[in-house]
Order: sequence, then structure tokens, then C-alpha cells
Amino acid sequence: MKRNLTLFVLLLGLTIQTRAESNESLDGLKFAEERVQGNLDDFSRTGNYEYLVNARKIASSLNPRGDKAILSPLDEGCLRLQLKVLLALDMARDKNFDPNARQNFPSLNVAMPVPDSNGVRLPSGADPASVQDPAARKAYEDAIAENNRRRDKMNREMGLSRGVDYAVLDTWIFVRGFDANSAARKSAMDIVEKTIADPGLRGRIQSENRPGL
Repeated sequence: MKRNLTLFVLLLGLTIQTRAESNESLDGLKFAEERVQGNLDDFSRTGNYEYLVNARKIASSLNPRGDKAILSPLDEGCLRLQLKVLLALDMARDKNFDPNARQNFPSLNVAMPVPDSNGVRLPSGADPASVQDPAARKAYEDAIAENNRRRDKMNREMGLSRGVDYAVLDTWIFVRGFDANSAARKSAMDIVEKTIADPGLRGRIQSENRPGL
């Protein structure tokens, strides 16, 4: 039994190692591109930002693999994939959303906006079904729905903002995997310059200072 368990662990480790090595090849890049595109398509279909978060995790798993003197096709493909995801995350954000604005904060428990016909207001967080007055119950249900909308919006925008921050950092680290004066670093920076139009995002990647989260 112990021998079989040891053999299983060894085989599992070999499988994981083989899988990791496949990420260092053009075939591995192609597989990653397909997975990323699948998540982008799912986001387009559903609007669920978690698919973009998943796409970033896939793209960021690929590190520089070439000799780092010149930008190999594999490394260029990995960089372009990361930039593609970064742009998708950034485009999905609501640039006018202010997470610090009071009107955007969801409440932990929603209070009844109006009392019932007897002048009674149930405690915050009470079940709307317990409100007997139809008009008061409807107003309460609407208030709860609006609070849920604010909560979902806050979660979405904060999730996308973190996704952009991580994607910027992923790219910054990737580019700095090449020697500062190498042709690979210059080629990588040229791609960033031509791909990222937003000066704020581009500047964070080009900066010598590590981007914060």
C-alpha cells in the first residue's frame, strides 16, 4: 500500500512538472491564448467580470523563457497576451465611478424608507414579507434592490480595479525579466508603447519604480 502511494505521488509530480514545462513552449502559449479568449468570450456573453479576473491569472502564469538577449516569439506572444488582458480589464471599468462617493456605498442593513399605514417602521434588515402594508413593503423592496445594485457595482469596480493593478504589475515584472540594456527589453517596451494608448497605464509599466497594488 505504501509503495503504491509513493508511486502515485511520483507520477503526480511528473504530471505536474510536464504540465509546467508545457507552459514554456509555443504550444503552451497557444493553450493559454485559447483559455484567455474563452474567458473573454464568456465575459462578453455574460458581463461577469470574474471571467476577466480568470483571464489575468492565466496570462500572468507565463514568464520570460527565451535567452533574454532578444525577444523570442514565445516571449513576445506572452507579453502581448498579458497586454490584451490588461486592456480588456481596463475597458470594462466605469471610469466615472468613485468608490469613495457616499452615494456609492452599500448599507449593511437597509432601513424601511417609509413607515407602514400605522406609522410603524420595522428594524433595519427585517424581512420585507413581514411588512403588511403593500405600499410600504414595495418601497422597502425597492430600497433593498437598490442597495444590492450598489453593492454589486462596488464589488465589480473594485474587482476590476484590482485586476488592472495586478495586470500592470504582471507586465512590469515580465518586461524586467530582460536585461535593462538588452534588445529584448527594448523590443518589449516598444510593444508596450504601441499597444497601451492610455498614458497612465503605459507610464506605470515604463516606470523604473515597481507599481503598487
